[in-house]
Amino acid sequence: MVTETKPSVFARNHLLRDASLLALYDAMAADSSVHLFGEGARVKMHYDAPKIEVDFSDRVHTMPICEDGSTNFAVGASLLGVKPVVDVISADFLYRTLDSICNTAAKLNFVLGPWRTPSTIVIRAEFLTGGPTTGQRPEALFAHIPGLRVVIPSTPRDAYGLMRSALETPGVTLYFEDRMIEDMGAWALADLALGEKVDFGSALLRSPSHLGRTTIVTYGLMRQRVEALDLGSGVLDLRSIYPIDWAAIRASIRDSGQVLIVEPDVAYGGVGAEIAAHLAEEMPWVRIRRLGARRSTIPASLNLHSQSLPSDEEICRAASYLIP
Repeated sequence: MVTETKPSVFARNHLLRDASLLALYDAMAADSSVHLFGEGARVKMHYDAPKIEVDFSDRVHTMPICEDGSTNFAVGASLLGVKPVVDVISADFLYRTLDSICNTAAKLNFVLGPWRTPSTIVIRAEFLTGGPTTGQRPEALFAHIPGLRVVIPSTPRDAYGLMRSALETPGVTLYFEDRMIEDMGAWALADLALGEKVDFGSALLRSPSHLGRTTIVTYGLMRQRVEALDLGSGVLDLRSIYPIDWAAIRASIRDSGQVLIVEPDVAYGGVGAEIAAHLAEEMPWVRIRRLGARRSTIPASLNLHSQSLPSDEEICRAASYLIP
């Protein structure tokens, strides 16, 4: 009898996560105001960042099982000059924090005026898999809220650079990691440009397109999948969902006049819809196609969850439609 091997819901992309934790370690070494808060922070992080727990044990705080309490506590701490990194574990748990993040943290530096040191808060969460309440991607929801930044790295280098920027820039940053991004042999922590920040709102053209070919605008998990298809198109990795690099998007499609937007989040009302609307208003001659996840409840099966995302066939067909 053949036993099917199933991926574990607890499996994770170690290189991406290691890079963000390395950035956190470097930031804590350089700035004593950086603190880590999270539910069972020590237990959860023991397998990933024991050096943080050893070297900065007085700044790693285990919080009760109350996500909204952790983020509210971070807001208060930031008013005292602390730079909190709140680890809420799963992005799905962020729904419990909407008031403290969207209605309080996002407004701090606006309502309290310029006479105090601006607050810096990082909310860190992972996109998980396999279940209706453990695999959701709320990035578009938070990108909608004034006062919040939203970043989603797709490589270890970007994970490091975006985390450093988040901790060195006043304001509130939602920092997402995606467990569905696979570790790749070409990735190595030695390849990190240590100390090099990635600016918010700076997209990166990872695969230059052949002249006149479609530009594919994407981010996170779908950046990796699109590049693997090797369609000969330019692949623009947004890296930052808000702020977004409109100049890079416009420049990347100026030659071809056509763009395919591929996102891992639900297509309806998502990031891709915003980009498509923006381009339709500013560059009405551009041919636009967009793909995203289905607006449906996420199945518990990891295989079915993967199938709810844009497939290789759908991406290739959409790209072929645009190629003249």
